[in-house]
Amino acid sequence: VIINKYKPLGGGDTLHASISYYTVGLPGINSLWVDVNPIDSLWQLEQTHFNNIAEKSFYVKRDNTNPLLDVTFDGVHILDGDIVSAEPEVLVQLKDENQFLVLNDSNLLEVYLKNPGAADELHIPYDGTILKFIPASLPENKAKVEFRPGFTQDGTYQLRVRGKDASKNRSGDFEYVITFQVITRSTITY
Repeated sequence: VIINKYKPLGGGDTLHASISYYTVGLPGINSLWVDVNPIDSLWQLEQTHFNNIAEKSFYVKRDNTNPLLDVTFDGVHILDGDIVSAEPEVLVQLKDENQFLVLNDSNLLEVYLKNPGAADELHIPYDGTILKFIPASLPENKAKVEFRPGFTQDGTYQLRVRGKDASKNRSGDFEYVITFQVITRSTITY
């Protein structure tokens, strides 16, 4: 219910009014109903006011486009099984084309890590240090996650990242999953 009060109109007068309404969660055909009638008991109420009601239909287009997910290790797109640093900077970026629904909720990006020899993966919580969420701003609409783990154990790790936009469109049919090797001792490879 939106109530706006304006001064009374004289005979032949007109009034132009506008409203803004948040339409998230309202895809499809919608109707806006306007009822113009005095609500204050000091004003004269009309016995009938059928000519004071207006209805305007409008369509809200659903966001069907998937956001784009990009993951780099120390600025590089690695291949499955690559060796990475024991203290990598993993940068996860989620970009959405939608110019109205900003990617500002950390629940849109989830990071999971499976340690060497572990049966299950761990959900990594945001703590602002090891895992930090950086919300998007418009018009670019690109959220970022900085993951700075310190691996102390040699072996094969698995990283899984799940992303979605504010309309709950997933970043793809498959989640980003990659395995990588960590070797903590100093070696020379060629």
